[in-house]
Amino acid sequence: MKNSIFKINLNGKIGIGFLLKIPFNKSKDNLMPVLIANIILNKNEQIKSLTINNSKIIKIDKSRKISINSYNNIIIIEIKPIRDHIYIDEFLELDENYIYKNKESSEYYDNKPIYILNYQNEKPYASYGSINNKINDKKIEYGSTILLLETFKIIGIYYDNSKNHNMNYSTFIKYLIDEFNNYKNEINIIYKTEKEVDENIFGYKFVENNKNNIELIINEKKTKLIHRYRLKEGGNNIKIIIKNKITNLEYMFYNCRSLKNIKELEYLDTRDIDNFSYMFSGCCSLLDIRALENWIVKNGKNFSSMFQGCSSLSDLKALQNWGVSNGENFSLLFEGCSSLSDLKGLQNWKVSNGNDFSSLFKGCSSLSDIQVLENWNVSNGKYFSSMFKGCSSLLDINALEWNVSNGKYFDYMFEGCSSLSNIKVLENWNVSNGNNFNSMFYDCLKLSNIEALQKWNVSNGNDFRFMFKGCLSLLNIKGLQNWNVSKG
Repeated sequence: MKNSIFKINLNGKIGIGFLLKIPFNKSKDNLMPVLIANIILNKNEQIKSLTINNSKIIKIDKSRKISINSYNNIIIIEIKPIRDHIYIDEFLELDENYIYKNKESSEYYDNKPIYILNYQNEKPYASYGSINNKINDKKIEYGSTILLLETFKIIGIYYDNSKNHNMNYSTFIKYLIDEFNNYKNEINIIYKTEKEVDENIFGYKFVENNKNNIELIINEKKTKLIHRYRLKEGGNNIKIIIKNKITNLEYMFYNCRSLKNIKELEYLDTRDIDNFSYMFSGCCSLLDIRALENWIVKNGKNFSSMFQGCSSLSDLKALQNWGVSNGENFSLLFEGCSSLSDLKGLQNWKVSNGNDFSSLFKGCSSLSDIQVLENWNVSNGKYFSSMFKGCSSLLDINALEWNVSNGKYFDYMFEGCSSLSNIKVLENWNVSNGNNFNSMFYDCLKLSNIEALQKWNVSNGNDFRFMFKGCLSLLNIKGLQNWNVSKG
């Protein structure tokens, strides 16, 4: 415990600080390692580093200044344990009984024994007392940590400057977390433009749906929430202040061609979002989506076109822990992601509720290997149209030993897969419900053998136009002789 309580020096200012994991987005599942300190900052003063215990220096990317009330000044600072060599087991714990049972005052702790922890004479120091009683120990300092004795967990911060040592002068962690979550609703986005130009900063439909939910500050000037704005050359700082709960992120950054930095979206509360469609569609400069790796998307149903046209995006590792099991619409999700070459982030996706996979990877011209999709359960899928259309580098589809028995639309599915030569994996596909096979293998230039399709039951099919048009290497059509195309 003593390794988690610090004497802090910031440019000559001395304070008390402690390490803990604080829940954000109002969820016990989201725990952020932070350093909480009581240093008084001047206006606009930035924290770049802290010295703790007179020796260890922590570099700070960004400080979270939170003023709870007129009596104190609390700073919450994000800690990245690997970078700062501060290890997880050094963090104190919060008293969940207080935080999560929504106790609204300190009465819950009346007369319960507590420790007040601070730093004295270069060593951790503890005083004993109870809530709402004066503590006789005069060594208690502003910013000291209040620890509930029976659980040895944090309940608050002591900030009495009067030397009366009354525990009423305490900031309870519950309120600190509430303020922290309010701050987290301020998201800074950076657009980088090469010249002064009118560009989208939001999608039109997102603006339309959220006029009363968001306040917008562009380059430190408050402005009306509009989807187009005159962006300056270089970096443009866009601060989004979310005032009310948002449940629909549809078109949020639609066609924001200069959007590059979405780092602070990691704090966006997505637990109640059911519609992510077109969220980053057209964000052709977006390279790094690591900010999304801890998003909770379990209520998401519509992921259609979410990353459509993100032509700079090359890998999806950030999405590997996404719980998309309630997702129904995955159409056009990565359509036009022409730099995408690695699908490892999708390996563990549970897509069993998905019914629309049309154009999912359409135009992913750098994609050569889809082996990670081998465990996808697409048995509920009806729409597979254009799913891999234009995947001109795709060499191997052996991962597609799928149950497609509910599939109805297979048109254009592999059109333009000009490197594809072997489709043996499709021989056991049950396409008996399929009715549209139009242009399914159009322009598969290297496809020379289609015997794998001889067992297909296509009796419900009514459109077979251009199915093998442009298959210049196809020497014979063995395998189609038993097809029943009477409805075609």
